[in-house]
Amino acid sequence: MNENTQKLTFGALLVAVFGVLLLLNRQTGGMLEETFLFLFPIPMVAFSARYGWKDSLPVFVCTVLISIFCGIFTSAFYAATQSFIGVVYGSCLHAKRDSNKTMLLVMALSTISNLLSTIVLAALFGFNLQEDIEMMQTMMHQAIEKAGTNMTPEQMQALDRVLQPDTLLRMLIVSVIFMGVVQGFIVCQLSLLILRRLRFQIQKPAPIISYYPPRWTGIIALVLYWFYGSTLIMPKMEGRREILRMIGQIGSLCAYMYLLCFGFIAVVLLVRAFGPASKAVGVIIAIAAFFVLQQIIMLLGFFYISTGLHEWIGRKIDERLARERRFRA
Repeated sequence: MNENTQKLTFGALLVAVFGVLLLLNRQTGGMLEETFLFLFPIPMVAFSARYGWKDSLPVFVCTVLISIFCGIFTSAFYAATQSFIGVVYGSCLHAKRDSNKTMLLVMALSTISNLLSTIVLAALFGFNLQEDIEMMQTMMHQAIEKAGTNMTPEQMQALDRVLQPDTLLRMLIVSVIFMGVVQGFIVCQLSLLILRRLRFQIQKPAPIISYYPPRWTGIIALVLYWFYGSTLIMPKMEGRREILRMIGQIGSLCAYMYLLCFGFIAVVLLVRAFGPASKAVGVIIAIAAFFVLQQIIMLLGFFYISTGLHEWIGRKIDERLARERRFRA
């Protein structure tokens, strides 16, 4: 078959698959939209991984047009942004870029997409986030009162500071950022899994121990986290100072989640080095520790990033694997 004909046929097939996903989403009333967000990028990832970004642009335009014709405005926005993420990710796979940097790029694009969908779309459709947050605050106060929890005056004051509308707004923004990061990670892993099943010639994903950021980021994250406690006791300000305080709180919460993520990875690798050989056991232990010992996990994340803990765990894992190979031999 002629190469151009094959390219055209493959692109039309993937656009058709993209359209089927949009129609299924519309027929189910958007109930599966959150699930389809992980599937929308995959057709463009497949095409871009095979042919590169230049040949992917016409196919991308077709996916945008079909998302406009087959969906409402919000679903079209989600589909178009996820299709663009698929073009970027597939093009990086085609060019054989560094897998770690590519994953960080996809995470950043997913985060931007989530922020735009939460803030911009809410403004376009007349949703008032501030009113929704105030309603959430009222419901949480009512739930605490009905629970009949006995709290000291100091605990009540701390709870009131946390449940302030501006604090809840910052927590909402941080949760959107965190979900964007998780979504980008899942899109990368799911795309690689499907492409390998389809016999695509792509590089293998890097092991978890290779995801290692610069050491200075751990120090900055810890400093930002300590800054968060001081911002809670500050009185509400006006103008630029209040904007800076809001940015500081958002940055502090993001830093906290950043340290928790790498603390989670550190626990998984520690179990692999010293605990049971099963990877599932390490993940289960890390999840349990994540919910019970968050402060310890956060500090462990700092040591994993900014000290020699990462290299030490890597050596211990290599030593264990060497012992297992000698035992099998």
